[in-house]
Amino acid sequence: MNKRSFSQGVGEWIGAAEVYDADGRFAGMGSDTRTVKADDQAGRVTVEVEFDGPFSLSGVYTITDHGSHRTYEGPLNIGYAEALGDDLVAAHNYWPGLGLSQRFFLMVLPGGTRQLSLALLSRGDQLQWTVVGEYQRQVDPSDPVPLPVVEMDPQELRADPTGGRGELLLLRPGRWSGQLHRLDADYTPTGSADFTETVGGRGDTREVVLSGADYSTGFSFNLRSDGWTAWTPECDLMGSGSLSGGRGFSGQFHLRSQGLRVWRREVVSRDGAIKAVLHIWYRGEQRLGAAYGALAFEPA
Repeated sequence: MNKRSFSQGVGEWIGAAEVYDADGRFAGMGSDTRTVKADDQAGRVTVEVEFDGPFSLSGVYTITDHGSHRTYEGPLNIGYAEALGDDLVAAHNYWPGLGLSQRFFLMVLPGGTRQLSLALLSRGDQLQWTVVGEYQRQVDPSDPVPLPVVEMDPQELRADPTGGRGELLLLRPGRWSGQLHRLDADYTPTGSADFTETVGGRGDTREVVLSGADYSTGFSFNLRSDGWTAWTPECDLMGSGSLSGGRGFSGQFHLRSQGLRVWRREVVSRDGAIKAVLHIWYRGEQRLGAAYGALAFEPA
């Protein structure tokens, strides 16, 4: 079992979240503060949450570290998270106060002072909210408080899939590049490799070229988008996903030639410069492994 730690997450995290409704429409900004304190020497932390936005949430819960996984022990948040590394967790949990289940991933970016997250909140199988989060760590009380995010009017942006930015940050022409960490079926690290994702074209169709790190040596495919969702025509890699303001993505794709399926989850920073990616690969329901990391953007 790989030993993990909470060292990357302890502290006060101040951030803002973009909240999207079940139809992918912008619902409003959320002010989000989390204070994470070490509870004892047995791998426990206490998390205090204050979230105010289209829905509100506040309270405390405890997390216990078991090495390869963590348990959320309530009272505010109950569930289970897999620790893919010291800087990444992927969780399935439940917020009793909201009556909502959550699929969630959170990554600490290189440098340790910023986080990106994507939360899909559902009641049963019906999606209620998607929350795209970005946070800055306050290591010391004297650290400057992050500048407030400019409020965006939900009524003005309801018909705008770009969230007021004028472009889908995930699908801009250019190249995403960096290193992805690879994990086997038990989430044991197996090394890192260079990865690039090049996006070309404009309008409702993009050509995407992938190279390195994942479960293929590289291939290209067409991706169509109406701004709210994205999907492929018939090709070797086929599937679809949901876009949230052009910043958050979650979808399933099938690699036909190898009989594989990948659950892709990605979040772009507000400034569009970096994105956190988590790709989990399956054959049927059997998990084969994962790749994750932070990619930097170079415009075309």
